[in-house]
Amino acid sequence: FAILLPHLGEDEASTTKAALEWAARMLACSTLPLHVGGESITVTLSIGVASLPDPGDRSTADALRRADTALHRAKDGGGNQAALFETHMGDAIAQNFRIEAELRDALRRRELTLYLQPQTLPDGRLHGAEVLVRWQHPEEGLISPGRFIPVAEQSDLIVELSAYIFTEACHLLARMQAEGMPLRLAVNLSPRHFRKQSFIPWLKGLLAETGADPHRLTLEVTEGLFIDNLSETAARMDELCALGIHFSIDDFGTGYSSLAYLKRLPIRELKIDKGFIQDAPSDPDDAALVDAILAVAQNMHLEVVA
Repeated sequence: FAILLPHLGEDEASTTKAALEWAARMLACSTLPLHVGGESITVTLSIGVASLPDPGDRSTADALRRADTALHRAKDGGGNQAALFETHMGDAIAQNFRIEAELRDALRRRELTLYLQPQTLPDGRLHGAEVLVRWQHPEEGLISPGRFIPVAEQSDLIVELSAYIFTEACHLLARMQAEGMPLRLAVNLSPRHFRKQSFIPWLKGLLAETGADPHRLTLEVTEGLFIDNLSETAARMDELCALGIHFSIDDFGTGYSSLAYLKRLPIRELKIDKGFIQDAPSDPDDAALVDAILAVAQNMHLEVVA
């Protein structure tokens, strides 16, 4: 919903102050419960505020985009609050729009390439590899995922990107099997892609089409996947595990770490967050955390990747 508030003040400062006061009144009203079907329901609001006119606006869509940028800032801050658009936010969003548009073209032109990061056993033998993606930009050269993955995750483009990576990875698995190199590949799984109702049938079809062995496929998930509807997530993971697919928790030890996940979900592997690993030799606290994770993994018969 968009609300237009005209003639709030004589200058930008008074206009902004009045707009934020309106937002505060709306937030206060939203605390009153709604009574629906015998239940009491409370609705929370997130509000983005942008003042008009702005020198950078060429259309109504530009003005709405600035308000939407502020709205996302309010949501990222926990929601149920108002956030004001600031100029530097506009620069960032403009760059994101450019990256998103160019990434869509890059997927069509197949400019993205898979790289494999080896995973070795303690004695140095090759055990598997993690699939990484790089963007071979025609003008900027090789672009790391740190620049384009966060942009893709803000929209459904992450689903298209994830499908591209999975398709390339399964073709690669099948080729390696045919060449006598049955390597295990780990692929990062986007929560947005996983939650699509079509994901499991699509993945089953991809495995059948490419001939890739699901027993050699590991799906790396972040702990954010488990926050919503844990029972449904567990059921979907169990369905994939029945095919032989393994699940690994990426960046374990950060975010929403909970030992309950290890008990309730079909997890086969933990990937210790690299921050703990790189500081463990010099920081006793990080070393203790790594020891604790290893002890948990050993007792729960989980594999560990450092």
